[in-house]
Amino acid sequence: MCGRFAQVIKHDELVRLQKELNASISSEQLELSYNVAPTQTVMAIVSKAALRYNGFFRWGLIPSWMKELPKTPLINVRFESIHEKPSFKASFIRRRAIIPINGFYEWQAPGKIPHYIYPADGGLLYLASIYDVWEGADGSFLPSIGIITTEANEFMSALHHRMPLVVSQSHIDPWMDPSLQNHQELRGLLLSNPAPSLKYHRVSPAVNKVSNNDETLIEEYGSQQELLF
Repeated sequence: MCGRFAQVIKHDELVRLQKELNASISSEQLELSYNVAPTQTVMAIVSKAALRYNGFFRWGLIPSWMKELPKTPLINVRFESIHEKPSFKASFIRRRAIIPINGFYEWQAPGKIPHYIYPADGGLLYLASIYDVWEGADGSFLPSIGIITTEANEFMSALHHRMPLVVSQSHIDPWMDPSLQNHQELRGLLLSNPAPSLKYHRVSPAVNKVSNNDETLIEEYGSQQELLF
């Protein structure tokens, strides 16, 4: 699964993001966060016709047909059933996105020991996502987004049985192509997606508290630190 992540896209990474995704970034992040939690605002890249651009979304998908906000945010969407579930099917076909992140957190059992997972090359991870726009009874609009997850690969299985689906550079164009609306082709695209090259290390349990939010959260948590925590 994916329950927390870091999205701190500074100038050099923003330039790389625009180049790799061929996207127009109208503004930088509203809020840099080393500890993004469900229902908070995240930046994502979406497509419309031939344009790619950034938008801001509530993390936790709210299908447009819902009459009220769900009590439990749908932060993760299972790849295995995304093409079948009414809550996800239309967005999978027509409203796909990429959430660029620096890395994500996972808690290893037993003991729920937090770890930070990040790209081996030091760049960004591009998470496959779907979005929707919910309209409240008062006429207000709320764009929301959910991260697609899949079975953990061999590398990640030591930490958890699920992981976010990372879109490789070679698969970005078809994934972001709004004209591709065949769910079988989309599933085939994601199934053929190469496994990402990742690293991970243990981090401080300070990440467990949402209000903690600084760069120390992603630093390796050594035995000496543990004694002093």
